[in-house]
Amino acid sequence: MKVVLATAPRALGEIEMAGLPFLGIGYVASYLEKAGHDVIIVDAHSQNLNQEETVKKILSFSSEVVGLTATTHNRLQTIRVIKELKQKNSSLIIIVGGPHFSLSDVDALEVVPEIDCVVKREGEITTKELLDVWPDRDKLKDVLGITYRDDNGQIISNQDRPFIQNLADLPFPAWHLYDLSKYQKRIHGTDFRTIGVISARGCPNLCTFCCNAAFSKSVLRLRDPKNFVDELEFLKNEYDFQGFNFWDDTLTISKDHVKNICQEILDRKLDINWYARARVNTVDEEIIKIMRKAGCARISFGIESGSLRILKEIKKNITFEQARKAVQLSSEAGMIVSLNFIVNLPTETLEDLKMTVDLIKEFNQISNVSASYGFALIYPGTAMETFAKENNILDNDFSWNSDYRGKKSRITGEDPSVPYMEWPGKELEKVKAFMVKNISNRKDTFKKSWNKLKKVKNWNELRDLIETGINYFKS
Repeated sequence: MKVVLATAPRALGEIEMAGLPFLGIGYVASYLEKAGHDVIIVDAHSQNLNQEETVKKILSFSSEVVGLTATTHNRLQTIRVIKELKQKNSSLIIIVGGPHFSLSDVDALEVVPEIDCVVKREGEITTKELLDVWPDRDKLKDVLGITYRDDNGQIISNQDRPFIQNLADLPFPAWHLYDLSKYQKRIHGTDFRTIGVISARGCPNLCTFCCNAAFSKSVLRLRDPKNFVDELEFLKNEYDFQGFNFWDDTLTISKDHVKNICQEILDRKLDINWYARARVNTVDEEIIKIMRKAGCARISFGIESGSLRILKEIKKNITFEQARKAVQLSSEAGMIVSLNFIVNLPTETLEDLKMTVDLIKEFNQISNVSASYGFALIYPGTAMETFAKENNILDNDFSWNSDYRGKKSRITGEDPSVPYMEWPGKELEKVKAFMVKNISNRKDTFKKSWNKLKKVKNWNELRDLIETGINYFKS
């Protein structure tokens, strides 16, 4: 069967992944190829294609099946592409997957009739089995991990498929199906051309704001370090990548795992540089030293808040002593250190915000360290979504797959289609004003305001921006 696997146009809040191939469709593509299917990849997100260009390119391959992956940020762009594809070719089988649709599967089929089937969570085995029986709906009931409509139009959500335990059973992503010459992203602060890779799937932590925890059900599986470094070596030798973005939720969750990866890199004398995400309670001097020796140029930690009470509320399970030690060790090792904080977290008070500001200022005094903050976003399937509905921040009938545009996105400069955690007394403009007053200087404020003004497309957007500015200065 001829299959196109595609990403949809990029959304504003997805800068981190811009310019890097999406690994999910790469893994599914290689698994389907192994099963004998003819697969094409269209990476509209990374190539920054618009809706019209994406649809035209997908249709040009005259495939029988189109599979689209989406994050919550670009779900609406994905849905618009789906509708146009179906309008131009009603016989197309349209399958969707990825974190967003996995966590809003029933709602997606209720709201978007053009979607034929949702593949939930890991897609390799499920997509292959789905294509084996499609369109025999009597056999669809036996395919684990899908949500679909039966012959009567009733939505059926099959039992979830167990997670793949032995990741060595999966071939490498189908790198040959990407035009890798077009991927020129650098590790921030370096000049190394970078590709994304993963050494594990899932994360055992239970952070209330994290859609990855909801998607993977906090189930961790590790790749064999030799197999993982085989992939690094292949990408370096075959495609001349010297930089790697390790997309593991937490690379350092297993000390033996990360040490074995680093030792494998060192034993092979691979001259590479890489970026890793870690937790402050999973590193020590030994780990940081071997990571730096093996080429870790940049590391990021999610600190989230300066308030111990808030850290407990969001189930972060770290201490400030651990944070200070991890940051200091990473800085002294010569790594570029990125620290992430979140404001507008549930039940956060002004006093909590003051503690967050103080901690950000403290960390920004350390060499090589950059601490920044963002606003709490609500994602499907998370504990934060439950909190938002229980506290009327989201309506109980809120649909993740209907058009939504937050009116205050210009305050944050983020994607307006993802709802923010906001409640009376902690409005975004008030929190933004507090953070800017205590962290940013006036030059930064005017620069950001000018950049937002340049992005205004019509009178309605100008009016909204002026209204936001007035509320901001009132605050």
